[in-house]
Amino acid sequence: MMDYCNGIQGFINYTISNPRNINGGGIRCPCKRCKNKKFLDPYIVTMHLLQKRFMEEYLCWYAYVEPFVPHETMLVIIT
Repeated sequence: MMDYCNGIQGFINYTISNPRNINGGGIRCPCKRCKNKKFLDPYIVTMHLLQKRFMEEYLCWYAYVEPFVPHETMLVIIT
């Protein structure tokens, strides 16, 4: 569980480090309920990911500014 929590914190830190990911003070929430459709405060996104986990098959942070990583080399966060 600690690895998952650390992974979420890394995800949030990465996301807020690039201003292009922020909209109205919020970032996209990739939890199972929001499915990247809502921009929420980073703290709320953290809570959603801890409680609801990432949406299914969310293997690449495709909504955030990052280089494309082929599926074969992608590091997957186990939920």
